[in-house]
Amino acid sequence: MMGIGYKGKMAMAFKRDDWFYRRCVGWQVKFTLWPRRCDLTNNLIWLKRGYKGMAILTGPGEDIVEFRWHDLDEHLVWKLKGY
Repeated sequence: MMGIGYKGKMAMAFKRDDWFYRRCVGWQVKFTLWPRRCDLTNNLIWLKRGYKGMAILTGPGEDIVEFRWHDLDEHLVWKLKGY
């Protein structure tokens, strides 16, 4: 992904996981005791606060619960840009 700017990476991340963001039921600020990767930038979030989003997929059979993590600063930029 050389040559792609910040906005390009953000747009690619949003298109890749569009289903998750449409079904996300909420974001919570959590302390990450174990290493997590930011879904927007792929940076490591460890021993600091980050946003944890949850989406629930329902259908025939068992429900699927999926979680995604965002860095605090990256989540703020993501929300301000309207993604």
